[in-house]
Amino acid sequence: MGDAMNVVTRTSTSWFSRLGGALMGAIFGFILVIVAIVALLWNEGRSVATYESLVEGQSIVVSTDAARIDPALDGKLVHIESGVVPEADVVDPDTGISASGVIGLARKVEMYQWVEEKSSKTEKKLGGGEETVTTYTYSREWSGDAQDSSKFQESAGHENPEFWLPSTETLVETAKLGAFSVEGSQIASAGTRQALPITAETAAEASEALGYPGEGRAVTQALYFGADEKAPEVGDTRIRFEKIVLPEVSVVAMQRGDRLAEYTTENGYTLFLLAAGRETSDKMFADSQTENVILTWVIRAAGILGLFVGFALILRIFSVIGDVIPFVGTLIGFGTGLISFVLAIAVGVTVIAIGWFAVRPLLSIGLIVGVVAIIWAYSRYVRKQTAQPAA
Repeated sequence: MGDAMNVVTRTSTSWFSRLGGALMGAIFGFILVIVAIVALLWNEGRSVATYESLVEGQSIVVSTDAARIDPALDGKLVHIESGVVPEADVVDPDTGISASGVIGLARKVEMYQWVEEKSSKTEKKLGGGEETVTTYTYSREWSGDAQDSSKFQESAGHENPEFWLPSTETLVETAKLGAFSVEGSQIASAGTRQALPITAETAAEASEALGYPGEGRAVTQALYFGADEKAPEVGDTRIRFEKIVLPEVSVVAMQRGDRLAEYTTENGYTLFLLAAGRETSDKMFADSQTENVILTWVIRAAGILGLFVGFALILRIFSVIGDVIPFVGTLIGFGTGLISFVLAIAVGVTVIAIGWFAVRPLLSIGLIVGVVAIIWAYSRYVRKQTAQPAA
């Protein structure tokens, strides 16, 4: 990493401007709440449909020998285990670098660039205004993403050249799984990645292909463009290649002649299961069910987080009003944050329960009753705390 440089800016926001921003935030918060509710409902439907699709598939799948095509299984869901034989070498289209016996070739390009990082600290002022101190830090780093220096706060002295070669991935067109043929794109996700060494010969050929003859060098398994890899300058570029290898694979898919395709279940969902190595169909379906459960909970968590942020934005206007006296706004903000959290949990669990009602009505009713009990207990606690000073 290069020596860091800092640029500091200060901006002041009036109370009326903050109030207007809070009103706009409330509108956005309302939209976010609606989007989160729709996403949660969609997720529950997706989860149930995926579960049913996998159950159906597991009940009808037929394991067959990949070495021969059984015409009687055409159009049916089959499970095969096989070695993978790519039908051609994979060639990177820009550099000409190639690899044989692989499913794909990934090109990873990094450039030494100026990178901007921003951090802000906001202080409330008497009367409801705010002062924000923003620090922009500039450092030189290797990055695989183009850093547009024209959008930097301080672009002078931090100019980056054009990111001249993108990262990409090239896959083999077809591969044989015994007697079956598949497209490389159908099975590449099951592959693992291994570094492809760069020799002086391949570096020279790649440099020629890229239009920079003699400029690229082989350096620590990378094609390097620059004067000195030990003291890189802005604009230096290094290119690494990774082989996507898959010696053996297990597939659950529909047999269509000598091809394998997605199988459509009764609810309209499709099945095309992959596993590296040799695995039974039962193991593959069990793993897919586990993946479905994990994805369901990840989306649930994201949806409830979206509800929390949405409710917090809606209620933020109250803390802004209270910020006329800074510590009052802070106390109100703590309270609205707690309310937003309770609302997010209550609404999120209720929406999830509604999504499950058609499949597991007793579970749905239990969840809704639980939400009502939590809200009742919370409201009773608040009333009790409010009544204590009067006592």
